[in-house]
Amino acid sequence: MGHGAPGGVTRVRPSWDALEPALRADLERLAGGRVVGARSCPGGFSPGFASRLTLAGGGRAFAKAIDARRWPHEVDAYRAEIRANAALPAGTPAPRLLGAVDDRRWVALVFEDVDGVHPDPWTPDALDRVLAATADLGRPAGPLPRDRPRLGGWATLTADRLADPWTAAALPRLVALERDGPAAARGDSLVHGDLHPHNVLLTPDRVVVVDWPHARPGSPLVDLVTVVTSAVADGIDPDAALRRHAGHVPPRDLDAVLAAHAGFLVAGGLATMPPGLEPIAAAKRRLGAAAVRWLRGRLGPITD
Repeated sequence: MGHGAPGGVTRVRPSWDALEPALRADLERLAGGRVVGARSCPGGFSPGFASRLTLAGGGRAFAKAIDARRWPHEVDAYRAEIRANAALPAGTPAPRLLGAVDDRRWVALVFEDVDGVHPDPWTPDALDRVLAATADLGRPAGPLPRDRPRLGGWATLTADRLADPWTAAALPRLVALERDGPAAARGDSLVHGDLHPHNVLLTPDRVVVVDWPHARPGSPLVDLVTVVTSAVADGIDPDAALRRHAGHVPPRDLDAVLAAHAGFLVAGGLATMPPGLEPIAAAKRRLGAAAVRWLRGRLGPITD
């Protein structure tokens, strides 16, 4: 689970043997057995420990942990993920959380292991599978934050910061369009909020979505736009997928959420990241360029 990430970076993560004995004991307790093997998962963007564990009895688990002192910018996401997993409704295509620990120094989570692969790169068949599995994730079973999803960013930019001539010329229109994004994104469905391919695992018979710290109530349109944007980055034409999975969506709502999603990515790609997290900005630049290509195809030429 979580072993690799399209667009991510190969990391030298902390090894099992390098963890403090007390943390190893906590992880073994949560996993339900003594660890006899740990295969590090080098991909992805978090700098924390992430390994698939083999237990003495033959069982398996996936564990992740972050050092709050070393990575203060990341630890809140781990804590949010613990809370979000408690709110997932029955039937959510997510791995089961076996347990978590937060001693203020280390925050760790242990999940059932999922022997799957990321859609890297996307194929039309994989895209259809994921869109069908995540079309409506149900209603949250517990409380989740109700602040708006991670949308918007054009209003924080100026044209001189944008290298693409179309985007620079379209900036006033994009600012206006993204203002409608939060309204179009409202709803009562469970929204993953970060449904990129590194958070999807495909098995022969399952689609499993991992890493839920950004989960919110909202419209399924948010996750659809996120998934399709990442497919556009891999060269897939979005129109066929939209006909099959979003024929009911008002075009104006789709444009508004897409514009707000593109703004979030482009602005994030231009932001200064804390040391060690620069690959996140690089991934946002790649996805932001794809979102802009998709949006340009929908909006057409920009005229004064």
